[in-house]
Amino acid sequence: MADRIERWMTDAGTVRVLVATTTEAVADAVRVAQIGTPLARLYGNLLTGTALMQLAQCPADRVQCLIEHEGAAGTLLADVWPGPEVRGRASCDAANQRAADAPTALVVSRQGARAGSLYQSRVEVAHCDIAAALEQFCLRSEQSMVSISLATVLDDAEEVLRAGGLFVQPLPDCAREELERVTRALGQARFDDLVRAGDEPADAARALFSGLGLQALGQDPVIYNCRCSLERAVIAVRTLGADALAEIAAGRIESVRCEFCGRDYQVGTAELTQASPDEP
Repeated sequence: MADRIERWMTDAGTVRVLVATTTEAVADAVRVAQIGTPLARLYGNLLTGTALMQLAQCPADRVQCLIEHEGAAGTLLADVWPGPEVRGRASCDAANQRAADAPTALVVSRQGARAGSLYQSRVEVAHCDIAAALEQFCLRSEQSMVSISLATVLDDAEEVLRAGGLFVQPLPDCAREELERVTRALGQARFDDLVRAGDEPADAARALFSGLGLQALGQDPVIYNCRCSLERAVIAVRTLGADALAEIAAGRIESVRCEFCGRDYQVGTAELTQASPDEP
């Protein structure tokens, strides 16, 4: 079944529930990054959590979440554009990607539609718990109390079997009784445990909230998509110094590698003399 984020509301209309199925997008991202367990689980949860955050909190903005590691495991970045369109970057030393380095911080960046509109916040991460860090970000930076659960399941061959997440947010007019109903529903089982046991993310969420009369509001497709292109590679090359541009004009080919997907673009004088492309 295609990746998507389903949007639901409880029957009282005061608690919204978003459930993400991101198996295909996470599998594509892990394959491109060439990382294995346990970093693949962490990376998958980061991608899913960022997609949920983007759609739930700021659907018109670009959202990036960056994990900083203490040691040689490197950094993991999720980059989500409106859609949501998901891509990521894993800068990890292949020899150390299985190291038990716990990430120390999660840096959340939000870029609005207006040029120059950028917001950034940093929260601590304990025990590789991306969901808890995102909850803390929402509470501190968005003044919003939410519950987030994330799961990325891999098989023995380190292939992604299932990936998804749950985002639950009481609205300002949520009565205490309704909040207690939701709390009891979340307490009967863990979403991530159900997904690890074999449930699809949407089925796990329905099982948890079966007594709350969820109303479907719609769904949004989630896709893995790198926004790199030859045109954007040309833009990057145009920023080089005069000497480098003169060498290209004389016949040298400049290779530009996308930091997200690893694709190489070859830029020479023919590409540079074409009409100037639009800015990304």
